[in-house]
Amino acid sequence: MNSIDKNFDSQMVLADLPVSRTKSIAIPAILIAIGAVLRMFSPNIFGITPNFVIAMYCLSIILLRPNLRSTIGIGIVAGAVCMMFSKSPIPALNLITEPVGAIACYLVVKYLPSISIRKFTLKPIVATLIGTLCSGTLYVFLNFNFAMQLPFAAMQAAFIAVVIPVSIINAILAQVLYVPSQRFMK
Repeated sequence: MNSIDKNFDSQMVLADLPVSRTKSIAIPAILIAIGAVLRMFSPNIFGITPNFVIAMYCLSIILLRPNLRSTIGIGIVAGAVCMMFSKSPIPALNLITEPVGAIACYLVVKYLPSISIRKFTLKPIVATLIGTLCSGTLYVFLNFNFAMQLPFAAMQAAFIAVVIPVSIINAILAQVLYVPSQRFMK
C-alpha cells in the first residue's frame, strides 16, 4: 500500500471522494445535535422516548464512512450528549453503549455488501438497525444487571418493549434521511 492509499484510507469519504476535515467534524456534530433536539422535544410514543441521537450518528457514519478511530470518537461524543437526556440510574453507561453502537454501524457499512432494490440502497436501514440494537441491548443489559439488579424477565421485557421498537424507528428514520442528506452534501 503506497502513501497515497494510506492517507486516503485514514480520511472520511463521501460517495468515494475524500471529505474535508471541517466537514468530517461538522457533519456528525450537526446530526448529533439534531438528534438531541429531536430526543428532547419529541413526545413519548407509547411510553417510549426514541433515541434519535443513535439514528443521527449512524447516518453520519453511513454518509462519511470514517475510519474506526473517528467512528469511536463519534460514538463517544454521542454518548456524552445522550448522558444529558438519560433516564438511567447510571447516565455514564452511554459512554460505553454509544461507541459500541457506532462500531457496529461502522462494521456493517464497511463489510456488508451493497444491498439495494433497483438503485435504492438499503444499507442505511440495516446499518442503523444493527447499530441501535447493539447499543440498546448493551444499555439494557448493563442497566438491569448493575444499576437496577432486576430479573432476566424484566430485561427481556425492556428489550422487546423498548429496544426493538426504537431500533425500527431509528432504522426507518436513517433510511428516509439518507438520500436527501447525500444529495445535500454533494
